[in-house]
Amino acid sequence: MYKRQVFEEGADGEPAPFWRMAALIRPLALVAGPGTASGLALDLPVRLLDDAFGRGAVVRFEEVDFPATLTHEPTRRFLRETGLPEDGFLFSLDTDLPLRTLVEYYAEDCRGGLPAALPPARAARLIRLGGLVDDHSLLVDGTTGAVFSWNEPAALLHPLNTDVSTLAFTLWLLHRERSLDAESGHALTTDAYDQLALTMIQVLSAIDPTGTTADADWHYWTELFQDEAGGVL
Repeated sequence: MYKRQVFEEGADGEPAPFWRMAALIRPLALVAGPGTASGLALDLPVRLLDDAFGRGAVVRFEEVDFPATLTHEPTRRFLRETGLPEDGFLFSLDTDLPLRTLVEYYAEDCRGGLPAALPPARAARLIRLGGLVDDHSLLVDGTTGAVFSWNEPAALLHPLNTDVSTLAFTLWLLHRERSLDAESGHALTTDAYDQLALTMIQVLSAIDPTGTTADADWHYWTELFQDEAGGVL
């Protein structure tokens, strides 16, 4: 009864924006399968990023690009063979130099010493993949493969994604949502932003629960999805 009423609320007999948006976004969670071959959380389709961003816009790293502290082999293999988009709208890769640890990043970019809140031993394991908007660094733990956001002004480290496979899925999901929104004449973001943000969070949490569970104190992607004023979606 309720569903039928919501559908009938759309203009000219079309489904209401929430249901139209949900029908487009929710199936995106089915794109990736659980990781069995890759050793990561997800096994992504081989050409997923190439088809979305263009092969020339996806960076694949070489062994010479990896610092010695990147010992997590599934992560190394993913970065070599699948890669990440160089510019994912909210994210840009560090491509001018080989990947650096957070210790090296602070030392070489004249940022002074590491914040006291981050022990040097751990900072040496954290490798900067690139930058996120709002002065955040995107880091991967070279030992475990876990992905973090590092708030540089506040010197706070938060879980971001389970690993690079779910990071890549998140960047693809954002790219796909923006493409669908453009194809719809931006009806998704103008008519039902709150519902769109909720649906994006649900899709992401279904694939990667890291940072999206109810007990998480803060999560970069969740905060961005919900920021209507910032126009992320």
